[in-house]
Amino acid sequence: MKKIVLSVVLSLLLLISMVPSFAQTNSTVQDFKILQQQKNQNSPNLSYAVFYITENDKCSDSEYQSLKFYQVISDEYLSLYGISHDLQGSLCVPLKNYQSYFSGLSTFTLPIVISDNTVGQQLVQQGFYGMYEITGTGKQVIYVCSCDNKTESWAGAWILSHELSHFSLRYFGESDDIAVSWVHYIQALENDCQQGDFSKVCPQYSESVTAPSGNQIPVMIIYGQGPSSDLPKNAPQSEATTLMANSIVQTPNPACQQNQICALPGDYIKYQITTPDLNQTIRFDFVNPTDNKNITIKTSVIQNGSPASESDMLDLTKSLFLRPSGHTSNFMYMLPLPLKLNGAYHQGEMQFNNYTRTIMSAQNNNQTNSILVQIDKDTGILLNLAVSNVVNINGKNTVNQQSYKLVDTNKITLSNYVAGMISIPSWVKHVAKFWSDGSITDAQFIVTIQYLIENNVIKIPSSATNNASTQIPSWVKDDAKYWSEGTIPDNEFASAIQYMVSNGIIHVSLDKNNTTINSSGLPTGRVTIGNTSIDVEIANTPASQIKGLQYHTPLTYGQGMLFSFAQPQEIPIWMKDMQFPIDIIWVDSSGNVMHIEKNAPACTSDPCQVYGQNMYNAQYVLEVASGFADKFGITTGSHVNIMAALS
Repeated sequence: MKKIVLSVVLSLLLLISMVPSFAQTNSTVQDFKILQQQKNQNSPNLSYAVFYITENDKCSDSEYQSLKFYQVISDEYLSLYGISHDLQGSLCVPLKNYQSYFSGLSTFTLPIVISDNTVGQQLVQQGFYGMYEITGTGKQVIYVCSCDNKTESWAGAWILSHELSHFSLRYFGESDDIAVSWVHYIQALENDCQQGDFSKVCPQYSESVTAPSGNQIPVMIIYGQGPSSDLPKNAPQSEATTLMANSIVQTPNPACQQNQICALPGDYIKYQITTPDLNQTIRFDFVNPTDNKNITIKTSVIQNGSPASESDMLDLTKSLFLRPSGHTSNFMYMLPLPLKLNGAYHQGEMQFNNYTRTIMSAQNNNQTNSILVQIDKDTGILLNLAVSNVVNINGKNTVNQQSYKLVDTNKITLSNYVAGMISIPSWVKHVAKFWSDGSITDAQFIVTIQYLIENNVIKIPSSATNNASTQIPSWVKDDAKYWSEGTIPDNEFASAIQYMVSNGIIHVSLDKNNTTINSSGLPTGRVTIGNTSIDVEIANTPASQIKGLQYHTPLTYGQGMLFSFAQPQEIPIWMKDMQFPIDIIWVDSSGNVMHIEKNAPACTSDPCQVYGQNMYNAQYVLEVASGFADKFGITTGSHVNIMAALS
C-alpha cells in the first residue's frame, strides 16, 4: 500500500490566486483586425458543441427549448466576432450521463456547457455564473449557469457572451491584457450602468442577437466597438454578476446519501498536520449543499502562526476537492459510506476525545517506509495518518515523519465500540436478508432489533439518543446483506445496530416490561383441525414468524405452531435450519384448509426450497409433526377452528 501525502499550503496559494492589477494594453483595434485576418486565412473552422445539463433523469420540452436558445446565441455571437465555425453537436443530457458525452469530444472541439439552476450551483457557490476554462491538456471549456430557469434567459445569454468574449480574443491570439482585462472592464461598465437593474439594456456596452422566437437579446459588445480601444490604466474590473443572490434557489433539506461522504451543513473536522517543514492546523466547515452531490466548504488554515481561509467545493460522490483556482485533488479526510476498503484493513478500537470508537486500520512497514491509516468506521473520517520514511543524506540516515491527526469534530459524540465477541442467533440472518432485499419493511426489521436488545444480545448505552424514527438509512441495508451472507462478522453488524439506536436513527422501547416477544416463549393457544385438537405456539410478529420452528425440539402429534397474519396474503415457508420434517398446512380467513405440504424435509444448507409461493389468499399457516395429515385424515377443505384468542 502506497499513499502520497501532500502538505496543504493554503496561505501561499491564496496569495497567488488574488486578482492582479491590470496594466494598460499596448494592443490596438487595428492589431486585432490583423490577427483576425491571419487566423481566418490559416485555420480551419472552429469546431464547437453545445450541451444543456439537467439534474433530472430526462430533459423536458422547456429544457430542449433552452438548448436551442443557447445554440443560436453561440452561433450568432461567434459570427459577430467573425469566427468561422461548425456545430458538431447539440445535446440536452442528464448530469449522470454528461461525462460519457463530454469525454468523447475531440481536444479541438470547444464544449459550451449550459447547466440548470441546481447543477449550476457548483459554479455559483464559487462566486461565478460562468467560467472559461483552459485545462492542463489545452482543452478549452465554457460553463454557464442558466440560473433563472427561463427558456430565453437574458442573464444566461449575457454570461455566455462574456465567456465567449474571453475565448474569442484568445482564439485570435490576444494577450490577457485584452482577453481578460478588457472583458472585465466592459463588464464593470455594464454593472455600473445597470445599478442592479439587470433588465436594463445599456446600448453603449451591448450588441443584440436574435433568439429562435425572433426576440432581440442583449449580449456583450465585441472588441473593436464602443469603448473597446479606450482601456484606461487601472480600469475597473468585474466578473458577470447578472443575478441577485436571493434569486438562487438552494437545495432544501440536505441528507446523507448512500456511497457518498456524509457531510451536512454545520459539520466540521479539524486536523493537526505536522511535517519536517510544516506545523499547521486545518479546519473544514461544511457550509451549503449546492445539490445532492456537492457541498461548499470553508477551509481555514493556521500555518506557522499565519491564518488563511478560502471557499472550496467538495464532490461528495467522487471525493474531489475543487479550489477557486480550478485545481482539484482527492479529499482524503472523509470517505464515502459505507466504507469500501481493501483486505489490508482490519477492525479495531481507538480512543478519540474520551470516546471508544470502532475503527478500520491498516499498516504497512518495510525497510525504508512506514504508513499507518486509521479511519472511523461509522463516519468515514480519517482519525490518524502517520507516514515515516528513511532518507539517506551524505551517508547518514534520517527519518522524515509526517502526521495528520484529527483533533476536533462535531460528528463523533459517543462511544460505539462493541466489546467482546457477540453471537447473534442464526435466524436473525434470515430477517436481515429479507429486509435487505425489501421482502419486509423497516418497521418489521425494528421488531427484530428490539428482540436482540431485550435479550441482551446487543447492549445499548444509557446515554443513547431517544428520537423516534422508523426510517433506517439505506446504506445500512448493505451491512445487513453482507452479514446475512457471512461476509462481515456478528460484532460488526452489532456495531451498526448499536450506532443506529444510540444516535436516535431508530427508536426501540428499552422497557423489558413492554416486550413483543417475551423471554418465557411465544403466546400459546389451542386449535381444532378436523376432529383433532392440538396445542400451538402462536407466531404473530415478524421476528417469530421468520424464526418459526428453527432449532425447536421435535413436535409430537399433539403440538404445532400457528402463523397468524392480519389479512390474506402469500405466505412462503422454508425449512432452513430446521431439525426435523413437518407437515405444512395453509388455511384461509374462513378456516378452510387450502393446501398441505406433507413431510417437508429439514434443510441444512442453501439453497432451500420455498413452499406456498403460488397461494395468495392464506391468512394462517399451521405447522405440525410429519405424518399428522395422513394420520388424522386432514385434506384440502378440512376446517380449522382456533379455540384460543390470538395475542
